[in-house]
Amino acid sequence: MANLIKTISGIKKLYRFIAYFLVIIFIGALYYFMLYSPLKDELEKIKADHERLLNDINKIKPKVQNYEQFKKEVEILDRQFSMLLEILPNEKSYNLIYDQLVDLAEKNSLKVVLFQPTNETSIDDFHSKVNFNMNVEGGYLEFVNFLHHVSFINRVINLNNFTITQRKESDGRMVISVGMSMNSYMFKQGQGDQKVQDNKTGEKK
Repeated sequence: MANLIKTISGIKKLYRFIAYFLVIIFIGALYYFMLYSPLKDELEKIKADHERLLNDINKIKPKVQNYEQFKKEVEILDRQFSMLLEILPNEKSYNLIYDQLVDLAEKNSLKVVLFQPTNETSIDDFHSKVNFNMNVEGGYLEFVNFLHHVSFINRVINLNNFTITQRKESDGRMVISVGMSMNSYMFKQGQGDQKVQDNKTGEKK
């Protein structure tokens, strides 16, 4: 050990400085290639992934906002269509109009003599107009009340025209006989149901 120290002390200072410098360079190079360089590469990769994710988020964000807006619009249209189905029945629920009108007439002390669909007119691919005749008998005030309450039915029912004839009963009462031409609108069979199904299928996607 003493000989080694003596040998090192015997080396010129310039050589010793060069040796120290080379050792430092070796340690620095070892640190760079073993620790710093891999960490730097990993950091650069993380930064690149971060930038990529930010770009993806910026691209997706408008689509998410549009989807939420589209979803709200679909919900509004679905509610409006459900309300429309209540007003414009399909053929399966057409008898409900008959039930409503007959029930309303009887509640106003009118006798329903006739309720007869006459023809159906296609308006477009989705709905059509159905004309029908309805004859009732009773008092004049009862008939006026009947027409008043028809306007509150949750169906589209139009009174096109009507004729009134008056007669005297055997007990002396005056009775009017009213023949009415009316029409309503309905979705064609299958079209409305298919559209509702399409809306529900779109919401699930």
